[in-house]
Amino acid sequence: MKKTNYSLYHNKEIKTIKELLLYSNEQYKNETAFIYPINRKEDASKTFYEFVSDVNALGTYFHSLGLNNCHIAVYGENSYEWILTHFAVTCGKNVVVPIDKELDASSIYKLLIDSECKTIVYSDTYSDVVSELEQMQFADMSFIKMSELQKYIVEGLKLIDNGYTDYINIEINQNDLASIVYTSGTTGKSKGVMLSHYNFCSDMCSATGNVLLEGSSLLVLPLHHTFGLVAGVFSEMFYGCPIYINKSLKNISKDFLKCKPQHLFAVPLIVETLYKNIWSNAQNQGKDKLLKLLVKISDNLLKLKIDLRKTFFKSVINAFGGSVDLIVSGGAPIDEKYIRGFNSFGITVLNGYGITECGPIVAVNRNKFNIIGSVGLPLKCNKIKISEDGEVLVKGNNVMLGYYHNEEENNKVFSNGWFKTGDIGEIDEFGALHITGRIKNLIILANGENIAAETIEKAVCSISYVKEVVAFENDGTIAIEVYLDESFQSAEQKIHNDIEKLNRTLPVTQNIGKVIIRDTEFPKTTTKKIKRKYN
Repeated sequence: MKKTNYSLYHNKEIKTIKELLLYSNEQYKNETAFIYPINRKEDASKTFYEFVSDVNALGTYFHSLGLNNCHIAVYGENSYEWILTHFAVTCGKNVVVPIDKELDASSIYKLLIDSECKTIVYSDTYSDVVSELEQMQFADMSFIKMSELQKYIVEGLKLIDNGYTDYINIEINQNDLASIVYTSGTTGKSKGVMLSHYNFCSDMCSATGNVLLEGSSLLVLPLHHTFGLVAGVFSEMFYGCPIYINKSLKNISKDFLKCKPQHLFAVPLIVETLYKNIWSNAQNQGKDKLLKLLVKISDNLLKLKIDLRKTFFKSVINAFGGSVDLIVSGGAPIDEKYIRGFNSFGITVLNGYGITECGPIVAVNRNKFNIIGSVGLPLKCNKIKISEDGEVLVKGNNVMLGYYHNEEENNKVFSNGWFKTGDIGEIDEFGALHITGRIKNLIILANGENIAAETIEKAVCSISYVKEVVAFENDGTIAIEVYLDESFQSAEQKIHNDIEKLNRTLPVTQNIGKVIIRDTEFPKTTTKKIKRKYN
């Protein structure tokens, strides 16, 4: 591949979520915006025009209830109603607080109190948790069911027909607070990240300048995380791409066949699972040797600029609906072998990097400028620099307003206007960013050596039966805790022998001195990052 960058796909600037709503309607009015299941057999769809109508009607109804200039939580699985609520709240000058659906009632209560929410809009799926919340002490809290939103839309339309246009006429300033998003965090207490309309929209506009989206998409990322919202919804709306809403990852295979997406956004765990499923299915059918041979032949032909991947791997692509040619991965590091592996099948995987506090996307590779091993080119909306100690610093229009009710943390994370990401990185000759670790995960040895835990973990993961690993400091040396493939769980001596072999290939300073074997997977955040206790 020729490593030559090229001009951005567009220079369009949108400054508020309401402006995005109106822009998408103006550009794609009668085209399909959302498709979503309403039962096991039936799907429903909404055009961009119908979506705008629903947003205005629901927002009008909320406004008539006196929900003005207040904070409103949204709680539930991915759904049309979730997205509708988010837009109805933010386009009415209110602030939306997305709640992680995996949290228990006690944790949600703390977030609702901290964020000063007046209302929570929730899915019936979590009625049991909400019942617990209703028994807790709130000064003034109303509860609205998503299953009743259609009824409220009808009421809102009546109000509009009768001349009540206060909500529709609300003007949003680009610097208005749009959302308070609580970080899940692999360690420590959740912090409320304040993101303005312009934080979101400058990030979306710049990300879509780096990456061209075509065809329909499958929304699999959780919407309460900014990556799922900005990449999976805002960016798709900007390009007018129909969004099929996956309600559960259990249905992902069926949804691929049903909606035939051309692209999707995913975390590495999803990318890895999809890739492993390809080989697992081939092995089950006794075709894995043939598939390996075809990959080898195809890769060699590509070097001669002969591309037969669509022919050779038609059955592989058909398992994803037959149209997928692009996956954008973010949220955590991804092993290069999956990027190269999917490329062999004719599916481009673009790696990106972001953090909630930066709206969230900071950098992403490009359709025709994919620097494998990097997390891509910085977005137009932000600047990146590397500090003397290797930390990645970001400044730009996408950087948060600050943490809600947490001035102490604000003072810690900003330095002369630069946001301190906590990640360690470097910028290569192409201008692409490489993330090499987290500062809080640094292993500081007795001899003063600083080793990135991620470096050790990547090396250990080269052992085929190691499924998960965390490296940490133990009595001045490097220790690892591993979760092995089930068929190797009792092979304690084998893992110790293989670690000894690995040590001989590593620098002496990176040698592993202790191995702990886990019986279960590591606990994870909802973005599937391992929760670390060794910090």
